[in-house]
Amino acid sequence: MSSASDLRPFFEPRSIAVIGARRNPGFGFGIPLFLERHGFGDKLFLVTPTPGNLHGRPVYSRASELPEPVELGIVIVPASATPEVLEDCAKKGPRHLILENAGFSETGPEGAALEARCRKLAKDLGLRVIGPNCVGVVNTQNRFTSTEVMEECLIPGHLGIIAQSGVFGNILLDWLPEEHLRISKAITIGNRLDVNECDLLDYLAADPATRVIVIYLEGAQDGPRLLATLRRVTARKPVLVLKSGRTPAGQAATVSHTGSLSGEDAVYEAVFRQGGAIRARGVHELFDLAKALSTQPPMRGNRVAIVTSSGSLGALVIDACLDLGLVAAALAEETVAKVRRQAPSWMNVKNPLDVGPSGQFRVALEAVLSDPGVDGVIAIPVVPFSVVRAMEPIGFTAGLWMGEIAKLWQASGKRKPLVVGLVGNSAWVDRIRKLCGDEVPVMDLPEHAALALRALSLGNHTHSEE
Repeated sequence: MSSASDLRPFFEPRSIAVIGARRNPGFGFGIPLFLERHGFGDKLFLVTPTPGNLHGRPVYSRASELPEPVELGIVIVPASATPEVLEDCAKKGPRHLILENAGFSETGPEGAALEARCRKLAKDLGLRVIGPNCVGVVNTQNRFTSTEVMEECLIPGHLGIIAQSGVFGNILLDWLPEEHLRISKAITIGNRLDVNECDLLDYLAADPATRVIVIYLEGAQDGPRLLATLRRVTARKPVLVLKSGRTPAGQAATVSHTGSLSGEDAVYEAVFRQGGAIRARGVHELFDLAKALSTQPPMRGNRVAIVTSSGSLGALVIDACLDLGLVAAALAEETVAKVRRQAPSWMNVKNPLDVGPSGQFRVALEAVLSDPGVDGVIAIPVVPFSVVRAMEPIGFTAGLWMGEIAKLWQASGKRKPLVVGLVGNSAWVDRIRKLCGDEVPVMDLPEHAALALRALSLGNHTHSEE
């Protein structure tokens, strides 16, 4: 098992060499410029075989010619040149390497043989390696990244991501800011010549900035080790898993992508369940669960209350909750009395609590958040957008209809989880997102709110900052 100190140079390098920096636009051209912009220019060295300057910097033809010891190497050379680079780095250059090149086991037998040769070399030479066939790491705490990402991706958060696919990892980083998710660390591991998912699960479990770990996995290198690692890590922090290769066609695709053998899905299902990980069935579900786990406290029991302005959506979501082993909370007499004081006669004060067009959404939400018999709350604040358009010009806003949702949750003491499930016109969804801020997660599929509360009810994961 790797210790945190073994992997520290990947995330907090004191000096960096870009090995295979390009003179022409393309992969390897912009990385040095990106590192300069983010404060790593004074510890940056460029290695390329052609002499002269690059980006106004002197270049070195080999890693062994670097003028001083360097901690981390970002390698972007042709696959066939990798063994030579490994040997050269072992002489004087960096001993932690991110191989961002492709052309290894994902390409067939010849590439697999090259990868096996590089694996043996790295082990014999005492090198630590992430990749190949990856884009490396992002650390939002110090704004270090081994690849170019959008500025919005570097706002610090509490979500740690491990992705076996490089491009998939980058696409997630592009998307997460729009979903109001902020990361602590992100690592793409590619073909896992050395560092693998278990090493990084342990690293993120010890990382104070990471509250929730998300892993996209195509196949495990060592099933028993993965099970043992998950058991150890999920005792400290929640782990969400998205696993591809559930079908024969998907399994074939993973082999050609990162050279992984994804194996029988039932075996992985058992490993995830016994290891305490929560498995998601798709990308949207994965990150809806991540939103809830990274912002909400654990659910102390399994009693759920639903506040809705749509009776049908309330019924659908309570069905989803019951299917997942949650139960409908019996509302306390005091809760019922609070809501009935201002409720119209036609409104049924029960769970799900359907306020319809009564204007009592805020009152109902406050009441169930303070109900001691409720362990978690789902809010479904929906209004036909034709009504919104008609009423907003005369002063009726989303806040007046539904209450300042984030402020209501804060005023309740944040003792129990609150999740919003929502469908409707995108403009209305945007209004509700603003009322919820970054603290109260909004699910575009109301049924995902039920999944989120179930995830929050599993185990006793540490939620507060360590």
